[in-house]
Amino acid sequence: MSRELLTELERSDEYCIMRFADGNSFRISYLKIRSNCQCAKCKPRQENEQRKIEFEEEIMRLRLEKPKASPVGRYGVQLEWPSGCSSGIHSFSHLREVCELHGTPGE
Repeated sequence: MSRELLTELERSDEYCIMRFADGNSFRISYLKIRSNCQCAKCKPRQENEQRKIEFEEEIMRLRLEKPKASPVGRYGVQLEWPSGCSSGIHSFSHLREVCELHGTPGE
């Protein structure tokens, strides 16, 4: 099984727990997922450290609510944020990378 295959997405109001096929799981805040969105609107706002900080601060000022999650084939999840972006498809490999960088392992 691929270490990047997302097998379960458990969602609460402020964070989610992602479980992967290799048995690893991570707790990660919606803020970190949203601030690492790879869509055409969000990715350019992450091109350097200063722009990324400004982007994250802007997101923190929004009311960050639990997004609607829809599976996309066998490779990703589309997250629809009530306060903004809803066009990004988060591939399982991207989610695993974000979890490893910003999540809390072992949930």
